Amino acid sequence: MDTDSERTGKGPSPLFPLFSALLAGGLLLCAVPARAWVQATTKETPHRPLHVAESDCSQYTVAAACSADVPVADCVVAVTLGMRAWDLRGSYFRFQPTPDLTCCRAGYERDWTNTNCIVWQEDRWPGEYGADTIALTTLTYDPATGAILDADIEVNGVGYRFGTDCSPELMDIQNMIAHEAGHMLGLDHTDVSGATMRVYSGPGDCSLRDLAPDDIEGATTLYPYAGDPGRCLPPHGGLNADCSDSPPDPGSCGCRVPGAGGAAGALPLLVAGLAVRAMRGRHRARHR
Repeated sequence: MDTDSERTGKGPSPLFPLFSALLAGGLLLCAVPARAWVQATTKETPHRPLHVAESDCSQYTVAAACSADVPVADCVVAVTLGMRAWDLRGSYFRFQPTPDLTCCRAGYERDWTNTNCIVWQEDRWPGEYGADTIALTTLTYDPATGAILDADIEVNGVGYRFGTDCSPELMDIQNMIAHEAGHMLGLDHTDVSGATMRVYSGPGDCSLRDLAPDDIEGATTLYPYAGDPGRCLPPHGGLNADCSDSPPDPGSCGCRVPGAGGAAGALPLLVAGLAVRAMRGRHRARHR
């Protein structure tokens, strides 16, 4: 997706479009064109649909501070309700919080334990994410199968204020999380008006909280009740309960570079980012 926009001033706009892009190498996340719900796919050909494999759940952790704009307890409740929007009668899939665990950080460790983390970045928002980005869902997947190995939601607490009561000047947490959780399932954006996975929303909007028939059809098709694998697996590599770093390679100097890859010959992975961007003025999006 390429975007061209005209911006004036700073801060959130009454409307913001939700876009999908690969962070790795500036590549674009491919999705099968459709007029209804859309499943995201790997960039590599053949394009394989992204999905949670062999598990009837995705375990997630909310970082201890949650949002600085909202009391922690209220913030966690809003996040939980946003995730529960996808608890559907016709689907076996559930998002499952990690009990009594508040330590997590965004990122994927190929040769270590992991956490599907929901974290507000309050001190610094990486420039490569874009200053206008509200929240970013990063998916790490196996390009050979499309299986999602790790999913993290980062929220821009530097540039935006958040709330839980649909206040017109605030980004509603439950509303935002419901949309981002859809990306964690492997869903991309839909052209269907009124859907939680639609492209547009804005400050004070709470309409994404409740799924539309299009969203429900997507989730129940990807994860039909009859296909329940009957087990809830931890994040790839096991749950990292204490945010510990992976041990150094015995043959190395003992130092560790953030973001460095694992052992030679390990499965290659790509990191997919799905962003919520706020844009002022007129805008146009060109899809390809």
